Amino acid sequence: MKKGFVKVIECFNITGIGILTELQHNENGIPPDTEIVDLNTETNWAVTKRVLSGTLLIADSEIMFDCETKSEHISNSYKTEKDREIAVKKELERRKNGIYWYLIKPMNIKQKAKPEIGAELKIKTTPQQRV
Repeated sequence: MKKGFVKVIECFNITGIGILTELQHNENGIPPDTEIVDLNTETNWAVTKRVLSGTLLIADSEIMFDCETKSEHISNSYKTEKDREIAVKKELERRKNGIYWYLIKPMNIKQKAKPEIGAELKIKTTPQQRV
């Protein structure tokens, strides 16, 4: 993944919460209010917050970035300890590949579309760049 870009791995529109998006990047985190843009459609979204893996938090293995000052977590239930161990390994592999969950929101109030899976979005601005 090129520096300054994120790749959309997965995306869900969750009523009352926002757009839950799995992004792949090589950044040192993505701060809240960072703007990301699809250069093909000129559609913009703002990163609201990072969504941490409850599974990795329990295993004390979640990767945290100092700039990601807003976060929440999702927790899963597992039938067996073995299932949980498998889930931890899968999530750790995703982190090794720079894949993390974020909540995002459209920059334009009339915009309903979520980003396309596989799209590479440009990190247009971050709060530090606006200062």
